[in-house]
Amino acid sequence: MSFKPASLAQLFEPPEHHRGFFGWICGYAADAGFLEDALERFSGLTQAQRAHQGRILLAVMLDPGNPQITPAETPGALHLPVKVAKLPFALLHAKVAVLSFKGADGFVLRIIVSTGNWTRQTLEESLDLAWHLDVPGENANSKVDRQIRTDLAAAWSFLSSLQQFFDLRLLKPTAGNDNESTDAAAKFAAWIDQNATPHPECRPRFFDSRKRSLFEQLPEFVRHHATSVARNYLALGSGFFEGEGSSGTFVPYRILEILREHKLVTASCEKDLFVNPLACQAVAARQSCIEDRGLTIRAARAPGYFGAAPRSLHAKFIFSANARDRSNWCGSAWVYLGSGNLSNPGFMKEAGSAGNLEAGVVFAPENLKWHVESKGDDGVDVVTNLLPIHWDDALKSPLPALQAGQDMAERDAAFVAAPVALLLWNEWPEGASLTPQGEVLGAFEFELLDPDGHPCKCLADGGFAWSGKRPRQVAVTWTAEGNARTASVPVIDRYGRYCAADLSALDLEEVWIQLSNFPMPPEDEDIGGGETVDAIDGVLTEGVALATPLCAYPVRRMMILVEDIAAKQIAIAEPDWAMWCNRLEQVLTQAKDSAVVRAFQLIALDPLSPLFAPAFRPAFAATAQTRSGARYEAALNAAITAWQLENFQKLGGLR
Repeated sequence: MSFKPASLAQLFEPPEHHRGFFGWICGYAADAGFLEDALERFSGLTQAQRAHQGRILLAVMLDPGNPQITPAETPGALHLPVKVAKLPFALLHAKVAVLSFKGADGFVLRIIVSTGNWTRQTLEESLDLAWHLDVPGENANSKVDRQIRTDLAAAWSFLSSLQQFFDLRLLKPTAGNDNESTDAAAKFAAWIDQNATPHPECRPRFFDSRKRSLFEQLPEFVRHHATSVARNYLALGSGFFEGEGSSGTFVPYRILEILREHKLVTASCEKDLFVNPLACQAVAARQSCIEDRGLTIRAARAPGYFGAAPRSLHAKFIFSANARDRSNWCGSAWVYLGSGNLSNPGFMKEAGSAGNLEAGVVFAPENLKWHVESKGDDGVDVVTNLLPIHWDDALKSPLPALQAGQDMAERDAAFVAAPVALLLWNEWPEGASLTPQGEVLGAFEFELLDPDGHPCKCLADGGFAWSGKRPRQVAVTWTAEGNARTASVPVIDRYGRYCAADLSALDLEEVWIQLSNFPMPPEDEDIGGGETVDAIDGVLTEGVALATPLCAYPVRRMMILVEDIAAKQIAIAEPDWAMWCNRLEQVLTQAKDSAVVRAFQLIALDPLSPLFAPAFRPAFAATAQTRSGARYEAALNAAITAWQLENFQKLGGLR
């Protein structure tokens, strides 16, 4: 078999000629292992490159019972805390992502609806499903284009409504200064506004349980997207059913009944219930009753492309179609997949105290086949390769004895917003401090802990004294509603880099290597080391410091760098300009102790002054009268100050 669909992590890979830009994710659970895999695919950057870049790429909203994934664990991912420990629904169980990818000529937005969590277990042990589609940034008015923009609008309405429950302070500009992370979030929002446009003649395939249960909405979505035809086959699958002691009718019965009421299945349709035999809750106790109702219980099976390693069913799905004699086509087929298990909280209830917040899709796959037709068929359109279903238990794998397994474990809120969301690093010759940025929540007293776990000294300006090198994140402790809480809060440096690795000293050759890569970060081997590059909570680890070779021709080398910078920056697009100014100031400052800069200090000459000339700047930043021009001049002046050349003669008498 040549067909093998993408894994959930592979769905984060950009379309051709694009790179990951920014995205939003929600889910019941996530872990650092999955996010690291997804981030590297999404950005094309290694962990070290993302730590150097210091930019938020994915904003992650999880059920509050999920422990914090700290900023330094997965550079580029921001696990957002909830504002309050109890949300207005039983569980945040929906698994939805909206991602953006930037290309030279535009952007693409992608929706992902998953049945699996954003975890390594999903990749390695589970049978799960995902639905995804790409929405190009260019507006069109075809039927397909109208449909996918309507789908995007529905998915984004869901995700954006969820944001009200989470602490978004980190994605808002602080003290009037934006940075690459806040800028990316703002651009993403603008792209969504352009493209998340529902069409009055279209109905989204995406639906959720905010106001109505998935069960109540299912028939109307099937009728709209797959026609009102009675099908003679129905498959239902779920990774979780309720325990035997739960109240309410067995959910698969209710689904069968409502589909019959709306004439979407025939009275005598063939019915299969796919389960995980080792953990199927009430199904194990009700096996004979279920079979008496005409449902055949089958063990879900992984398609052959997964290999021999066993996998357990976690997907939630419904599949229905017409089977005809002497035809291999699945007639009038439709599929539901989503987060909602076939349980009362997951499928029968709207979001609330008794119901989870769930999301899914209903769609009608085209040209779907029941089985492989010939030896050369790669199986890409065969239903048993796309869903964990089959019909050959008696021949190959008889149904084992069913086991109830465990019920869903209850868990308390593990990650709630700290009073402070972000700390700004300030450094001067006499010492350093960390200053809270943005709004401080509530009237809670809080403490910052040093690497030894001791409270930091409070300063008169509201900051906290810090001894040692800049940490990437700091432990904050506070008490709320009688509960002692701790969270890791990221530190932002003067360049707006979030939870970023320390910058190593550069010589002039390395300056251009790093600038020439823009907008991408430098390669791993060009990032450098230094003993502080891996400092996370102010604890240092060893590294290898870069050697700084002497330059035999400092004036010539400096002029080549100035010419290279001028040629590079006049071609930079306006949307990338703020990021370029940050990168320019940062990289030039890293070279403040290089041999070439020291040579210019000895001859009391400022070689960067030609870069102020309008001819060396793009038209939109040609003078300080524009915001872009003022931002550029501020960055250049900051670099000149770092080089200690601000009071020296300007090269060529400029400025």
